[in-house]
Parts: sequence; C-alpha cells; structure tokens
Amino acid sequence: MKVNTKTLVQLLSATVREQHINGKAQQQVTGCVLRLTDNVLSTTSIVKDGKTSLAQFSFKCDKQDDEVIPVPDIDRLTGVLKFHSDTVELTYNKPTDRVKVKSKKKQTTLIGGFNAKAFPNSQNTLKEWEAEALNRAKQIGGKVYKLRDGSTRSPFFTASIDAGELHDALRCDGINGQKLNRYQFVFDGSTLTLKVGDYFKGMTETTLVANYAGDEFEATFEGGLEHCVKHYSGEVKLYFLDFTEESQGIRLIISFGDDWVFQAGVL
Repeated sequence: MKVNTKTLVQLLSATVREQHINGKAQQQVTGCVLRLTDNVLSTTSIVKDGKTSLAQFSFKCDKQDDEVIPVPDIDRLTGVLKFHSDTVELTYNKPTDRVKVKSKKKQTTLIGGFNAKAFPNSQNTLKEWEAEALNRAKQIGGKVYKLRDGSTRSPFFTASIDAGELHDALRCDGINGQKLNRYQFVFDGSTLTLKVGDYFKGMTETTLVANYAGDEFEATFEGGLEHCVKHYSGEVKLYFLDFTEESQGIRLIISFGDDWVFQAGVL
C-alpha cells in the first residue's frame, strides 16, 4: 500500500490513544493492524484493559488494491517513518513476517507479524485482538449501540461541537502539568460543560454547548481523549448513552463522521 507518511503517522498516533496515569504517559494500544479497504486505510482497536474503550480511525488513500499490514509495535513503525518523507510504500511478507517501508531512495525492514503479542504480557495475538475489535465494532452503528440480544440503545443526549473547541477544552487537563486523565461532563438542563483539573493547580470549566434541553446528568471519562480529538477538524458529535440498568453507568460515543471512539464512563 502507498500512503502519505505524515497522514499515516497521525493515524498511528490516534490509534495509540496515549493517556497519562500518575503523570506518566502510557499507550492504551501498542500494536494494530492497518487495513486498506476500498481505498480507506483504517485501524480498529480495543485498549489494553479489554473493556473501557474501542475506537476506529481512518483516512482516504489513492485508488489501489486492498491490503492488510500487521503492526505489532506502533512505536517502532513510527520511529521508522520519521526517516521517510512524502509517500511510503508498505508491504508485508507473510513467510518471513517482515514489513518493508519504502520511500524514494530508502527501504527499512521490520520483523513481526500477526502472531506477535497484541501487547506486552498479552495472552492474545495481534490477529486475535484485532478480530475481537472488529467483532465488537459491529455493535457501533453511528450513534446507536447494538446489544447482544439484538436490541439497540440510542443516546439520551446529543451535542455537536467543533473539534478544535473540544480539544481545547480537553487539553486543559494538562494545566500546570496535572494530566489527571479525567474529564467530567456536566449538563444542568440547559448547558453542557466540561470540567478538568483540580483546584490546587487549576480546575478549568469550559462551556461546550448552551441552550440545549434535557434532563440533568453528570458523567466522567478517562482514556486520553484529547489525544484522539486533536487529529480532527470540523464538527464532532457527542452521544451519551445510559447503561445504568446494566450497572455500567453512562457511556460515550465521540463521532468524527466515519471515525469514532466508544468510551466507558468511570463508575
């Protein structure tokens, strides 16, 4: 597959879903599978804990044949791409489990295929972990979540916001180096606000939307959301779904159009 290097790096950065725990950066996804289907390159990944988040990111490519490339270590591939400019061609040799990255005058080879571990200490291979992610992704239908019994769960509250404004609100979590990785959404029946940080170093409250109608609610999420949103522009949809009957609290779908993040709330 031939792809723009800068765009591929952005896709991998979003897929990693970096977050901060106790002030230290951690990757929620360390390996992925690049799938080129109908000229769209995408990743679909479950985070390492296997339950709090599922996400799909993508971008359009020039017309070419479908292809699948395993990426057991996103950091290693990103490190290679830094030394290749403009457009790169990625190829996977199954018998040798090697991925070649080729640009105009350079070629770099990495080893590691579908049978590599999905992440350190994982009991699953990269192939198995992605298969589970793709299976779960079938439950996300736009703004609707499809339950295993065939029924659906629609959002009880929807908000539209500019991606840049949402990212600006989320990134305030880093004021004075806090990086608490916690985002509290509060709706008072008219205005949806986002609260991040603590009072000691600075708690920031940002108005996301106003003059909305609905029942009051509060929902808190983690998962390094600002590191996903920063790669997008235009309108973003926030869909809040109620899973309290299942003792799972409120969940959130952040929709970027074809791409999305499904995030479990903090109970």
